[in-house]
Amino acid sequence: MDSHPDTGTPDSEYHGYHAMAVAVLTGHGDPDVQKLLPATVSPDRVALVGLHEWTDDDFPNVEEWGITSFGPDELRASTRPVLDWLSATDCSRVAVHFDVDTVDSDEIGLGLGCVPGGLTGGEVRRVVADIDRAADVVGLTIAEFIPRQVMHLQRILNGFPLLHGR
Repeated sequence: MDSHPDTGTPDSEYHGYHAMAVAVLTGHGDPDVQKLLPATVSPDRVALVGLHEWTDDDFPNVEEWGITSFGPDELRASTRPVLDWLSATDCSRVAVHFDVDTVDSDEIGLGLGCVPGGLTGGEVRRVVADIDRAADVVGLTIAEFIPRQVMHLQRILNGFPLLHGR
């Protein structure tokens, strides 16, 4: 679950490694990183859930590699599209990656980047609960939580009078 596809490669416009996770997972990443992995996952067994922010060079990778994606509007009323895809894969075990920027930033700004138009917190919980009922969830990651208010407060308090020795 992520607002972004994370299908970047070393040739992509955006060079951040955190935007290359799906590329590496599916065997399309930086060759030096790929050599370090014991295995990859077939792209037809990866679904991008909550996807709604792209860079132009992500489109061809998702399509060329055969990765399925579901935008927030497809999942507002029901998780059925994801569950139907999951059933068609015959996968019985699932790893869920939850990038907090999937949650609509108009509801709350949790992630590294604020992305409006995402799933609501309730929709995210429903999707994960439905996946958990449909398959054995064997892994969960939660990524890119950045407590902005704490970061801003730390900047203000850095060198703040009375808080540091004289």
